[in-house]
Amino acid sequence: MVKKTFLQMCAAAGVASAILAFPAAAREPFRFPRATPESQGIRSTAVSEFVKRLNAEGDMAHAYMLIRHGKVVAEGCWAPYDANVPHALYSISKAFTSMAIGYAVDDRKMTLNDRVDWFFPEYAPTNSPGHARELRVRDLMQMASGHRRDPLSVARSSSETNWPKAFYAAPVPDPPGLVFRYMTGNSCMLAQIHRRSTGAADMIDYLRPRLFDKLDIADMYWDRQPDGTVFGGSGFHLRAEDLAKVAQLLLQGGVWRGERILPLWWVKQATSCQTPYGSVMDPVLALHLGAKDAKGLPDPANDWQQGYGFQMWMGRHETFRLCGAYGQIGVVMPNEDVVCVVLAGGNGSNKLSVDALYDTILPSLSAVPLPEDPAALASLRSLSASLSITLPEHSASPSPETFKAAERIYAFPENARGVKSIKFTPSLKTIDFENGFGRQTLVLGEGRWVRGSVATDPVSTKATNVIPGGPQPVGAAGAWTTADTYRVRVCYLSAPHIMTIDLRFSDGALSATFDCPLAGIKRQSVVGR
Repeated sequence: MVKKTFLQMCAAAGVASAILAFPAAAREPFRFPRATPESQGIRSTAVSEFVKRLNAEGDMAHAYMLIRHGKVVAEGCWAPYDANVPHALYSISKAFTSMAIGYAVDDRKMTLNDRVDWFFPEYAPTNSPGHARELRVRDLMQMASGHRRDPLSVARSSSETNWPKAFYAAPVPDPPGLVFRYMTGNSCMLAQIHRRSTGAADMIDYLRPRLFDKLDIADMYWDRQPDGTVFGGSGFHLRAEDLAKVAQLLLQGGVWRGERILPLWWVKQATSCQTPYGSVMDPVLALHLGAKDAKGLPDPANDWQQGYGFQMWMGRHETFRLCGAYGQIGVVMPNEDVVCVVLAGGNGSNKLSVDALYDTILPSLSAVPLPEDPAALASLRSLSASLSITLPEHSASPSPETFKAAERIYAFPENARGVKSIKFTPSLKTIDFENGFGRQTLVLGEGRWVRGSVATDPVSTKATNVIPGGPQPVGAAGAWTTADTYRVRVCYLSAPHIMTIDLRFSDGALSATFDCPLAGIKRQSVVGR
């Protein structure tokens, strides 16, 4: 394989990447050109192995896209997930906050060496022990703030809605700038600093002409802090191909269609190690690694120990990575001119996806095009087109009495799920239910997924793995799994969550059992009559 340094890639981007071949005057909304894997020096069989690795993890992956030399060589979604629906990115959101800070520095609104208390002097402690007043913007950017407890946890464990004030309620016992500790609250504070330094009330509007419009990204949204500031550390939603555009922009050193979009100084610092990995493993990282009690012991094969840039991770094989909880990744391989995006929903799926990429794709890369392999390509495309979250399996048929009982309206006492009533109509394959958002209908497929929308209460206002409140696009399917139980699976298409609901009809009652482990719902049952 031909190895190139990052700076060589930047210099050669106009030749190496198909994106920069587009004339500046062409203003059709950009989509990546498509190509066969072999034409870009990747074996279709290797890509199939990568997809099979993702698929084998059991309802983990939601979408993937593999790009080389600026061309999509393979892509797919696990039905009912849809490439056109923005998906929660979780901590990948931090990279966009980092970009906004980079633009603000470039506009001379602030510097990375500015002390945080300069922006919020009214909240900074004056006489308390610790190092809070020494904190600089740079320390927040590179996750070396000196906190031992995440300021976000402090804010959420209290009734304080003023997050900058809550930030200073978290002690800073260690000198900033020395020890890596992953703290989402640092990123939330960066969003507050950006708002105060630039006067921009909405970071999306701030980034739109500088970044999103340039990349033809229009469909997005960002969850908010209590005062309306974007969340900063999480909560951004984007389509898979739009995330791939951002990763490709970073691979190209911040240049897009011949125009510099991102400041070069920011790209070089953000995508290189600013904080070496320390001995501290924040519990949040268990969402990436899959270990409930990860200790952070030295491991050269662990991609989460390769260092941290500005709100993004360094990786093995001279890579860097956009990374969010439950399997949201955008791996950038400058030496190989490769970008890989995976959206997912599973504890530890970040590590599983990254390892699968290194094990299958990296060894297959060629510096020159490979002979076309029509049979392998057809197999890959068939595999990618058939991907699906596991459907409920029909295993029994209800008795006429159960069938009739299912169509009754069942009323429920007050419960954690907020369900007031349920009526299941097997002949129409619909569930009519009432909750705090009123009466709604969920349409089900049998042996297939059916798209729809439901509105639900958030599981928690404080958890990071919350099912969003309000109307949500969903895919739903159901089947009789026993003679008295109908199983429903609901995929929240803009989130990692998949809800399983068992409706059991017995003795004139309906027992509804809800199961959604990622959202903290584990076999919760309510009984209606």
